[in-house]
Amino acid sequence: MRSTGLAAGTIIEAKCTRCNDITGHVIVAMVGGEVVKVECRACGSVHKYRPQKQDAPRGAAPSVRKVRAGSSRAEAVDVSASRSEAARKAAATRAQQRAARDAEATEVAWKVAMTRNPAETNRKYSMNEGYEEGEIIDHPVFGPGLVRAVVRPDKVEVLFQEGLKVLRCVC
Repeated sequence: MRSTGLAAGTIIEAKCTRCNDITGHVIVAMVGGEVVKVECRACGSVHKYRPQKQDAPRGAAPSVRKVRAGSSRAEAVDVSASRSEAARKAAATRAQQRAARDAEATEVAWKVAMTRNPAETNRKYSMNEGYEEGEIIDHPVFGPGLVRAVVRPDKVEVLFQEGLKVLRCVC
């Protein structure tokens, strides 16, 4: 490793074998313009110069290559990139399917709750009122909803057509 502008006594960053960390070091010995020995400024140990390693870019991981029978390694084809792309697409598809199932289940549960209770018994939602589990409320934005649970003394979980919402109340 050729270093320019360095001389014995100069302070550089290097990996210390004793501290097991990258710390400040003083150059002790150089041969032909190359740093050979350094002294750690943290622990005082003198050891061979070990430059700090550069982090490899994320995409630089070794890839899996497929070689067909009778072919040379030079004709190998990368398969890891295509597999990871396929895995990414499959995961996205599964996530979309799961989200659609959850949305459908929520809407079905909401419809069942609304058919059990007549609309005349719904209470208008107000943050200054208390609500009990199983009660139907009418929200000005989300519409009618079923109180599923009293989460905290001042919050209720309500099932609306769009999904579950946590609303403030005085319970």
